[in-house]
Amino acid sequence: MNGIKRLDDGDLARVQPLFHQVFHHSISIELLDWKYAQGRGESWVMCSSADGGQVIVHCGLIFRDVLLAGQPVRAAQLVDLMARAKDAGLSRGQSPFRLLMQVILDSLPRPDNPAGVAFGFPSARAMRLGEHLGVYRAVDQWFELKFKARRLGRFQPKAFELVTFGTDQAAIVDRLWLRMANDLRDYCVGVRDAAFLRRRYLQHPSRLYVLLQVNSGWFNRPMGLAVIRPDEGVCELMDIICARDKTPMILRAVQSWLADTTSQSMSLLITSSFTEQLKPFAESCEKTQFRIMGSPQTDASVMMNIQNRWWLTGGDTDYR
Repeated sequence: MNGIKRLDDGDLARVQPLFHQVFHHSISIELLDWKYAQGRGESWVMCSSADGGQVIVHCGLIFRDVLLAGQPVRAAQLVDLMARAKDAGLSRGQSPFRLLMQVILDSLPRPDNPAGVAFGFPSARAMRLGEHLGVYRAVDQWFELKFKARRLGRFQPKAFELVTFGTDQAAIVDRLWLRMANDLRDYCVGVRDAAFLRRRYLQHPSRLYVLLQVNSGWFNRPMGLAVIRPDEGVCELMDIICARDKTPMILRAVQSWLADTTSQSMSLLITSSFTEQLKPFAESCEKTQFRIMGSPQTDASVMMNIQNRWWLTGGDTDYR
């Protein structure tokens, strides 16, 4: 008999062998702690009755503060979905994967998330499997936009790197986030305040990011903040925090900043509702394999505020 359980913080290392088998690289205990420990998330597993109770299926939850049409919800982001290769029959209705996912979906409605709102970024194959089993529902699509480095003229918005992130910068970010949240009050968007930036980018145990503040050209006032994952080839624009109508100017300022780096282009992953606004400023725009998943158990009245209404970028993932 297979057993489904939620791992205690001290047992998270049990996930490491399966992670290596499925993804062909290791995951550190520091990264597992960053995702799941101290109430930040939950690590759910199904263990075999043989093989010393090895983990054969895993699905993690990371809890995320979200504004759903302006209302605060602590949504569950589904991450690290994996199953042992030799356990055949994943597509069966009573497969270990299906059983574990059903337990997780049933656990999602909670006082801080009464509708059981969930989201995630499964691969195309995993998405098809989840839809076949009735445990995933596609709610949006990711597009990839690419931008080339391009210098701006004088008196244009300028991006500069934040080498520290103190109380002054935090206050600026919180003001920018309030403007963004107000503009996106009809959408579904993860909170992007200073506390989130610290947690997501400055305290990440294995990746380094560059935080850019963008100031206006004439008055040198903060207009927005951007987060870059640097790369010598194509770097990634992970996050943008600004009033919605300022987004194109933030993009242009970051393109100008790029011209002084070793990266001559950047990519941005963004959901469908916002692609049309930003596509005219990009060199290319392509649909990716990634559809955004939601819980099929979420009430239809709530789903109306989710379907094709997410603001999700690469910064909303746990792995980019």
